[in-house]
Amino acid sequence: MQTIRPYRAGDRDACLALFDGNAPRFFDPSERADFAAWLDTSTHPYLVILHDGRIVACGGHAIEAGGSVASLCWGMVAQDAHGQGLGRALTQARLDAIRAMPGVASVRMNTSQHTQQFYARFGFEPVKVTPDGFGPGIDQWDMLLSLKGTEPEHGHIAPVPLEKAYRLLNHGPSILVSARHGGVDNVMAAAWACALDFAPPKLTVVLDKATRTRALVEGSGSFVIQVPTAAQLQLTHAVGTHGLDAQPDKLVRAGVRLFQREGFDLPFVAGCSAWLACRLIPEPHNQAAYDLFIGEVVGAWADTRVFRDGHWHFEDAGPDWRSLHYIAGGRFYAIGEALDVDT
Repeated sequence: MQTIRPYRAGDRDACLALFDGNAPRFFDPSERADFAAWLDTSTHPYLVILHDGRIVACGGHAIEAGGSVASLCWGMVAQDAHGQGLGRALTQARLDAIRAMPGVASVRMNTSQHTQQFYARFGFEPVKVTPDGFGPGIDQWDMLLSLKGTEPEHGHIAPVPLEKAYRLLNHGPSILVSARHGGVDNVMAAAWACALDFAPPKLTVVLDKATRTRALVEGSGSFVIQVPTAAQLQLTHAVGTHGLDAQPDKLVRAGVRLFQREGFDLPFVAGCSAWLACRLIPEPHNQAAYDLFIGEVVGAWADTRVFRDGHWHFEDAGPDWRSLHYIAGGRFYAIGEALDVDT
């Protein structure tokens, strides 16, 4: 059984043990004294998560002078419990508490290159990166989350009936594939994707064996297909050109912003025109022989500024909303004008 409760003085040793288990990769050992002092003297809210009576995560937050800025403080999860959703639960609990406080407009935090991508899922954006800022081999990432006006475009996102989800791909756009597994998110571009079936709706996408996203899809059994816009031309090319293994901060460099949708433990790329959440239908032979993956669409959404009432409306939207169609060598085309036959 898992519970979240406020920190108590008797939790001190257990919290310090969590720190010790995460050093030296996530914390420099020299920071231990500062953490111990925080536990002993801080009056700011601090939480612990217990699983079967054992403290497996802890973290707090503070409201800075003036009351408009909050900060996340000393968040950590037991080393043997990483990848079980505890960090997500701890972060969400702290953000919920902060959002309930009137006047707080933003949340800042300092983390490392190892966890910056995790916090990016919640909308945190990098402000500054200091190499070795926490100690040798541990860069300091200063990140900020705006609580006012965050992701305003999400107000235009509406569900698409699953029986019409195929229409999101019928015009053959280049797409973005995103996936999450083991605490790692990634996004790649793909040119070969198409609708496959109506009920239940299915689609296919080709994922090369060399891509990290493919491994995340195989590990998690789920993924998201996104339709990027002409405004995301450089982003689309960047995530399709650079791999996560060679460039661990590729999403930050490409300007990718991720967001969540309730009920789906998947990373969605902000700014796209359509999204299809998929459950992988395992086909080992097709995957191994042809790199061909089949997904059942379990959720679909579109931005109503360009897709509504079951139809695309590129002709009524600005040119930045047009879908991308990749040819080769960095050359894309944007979708053209609509042509209607006489009936």
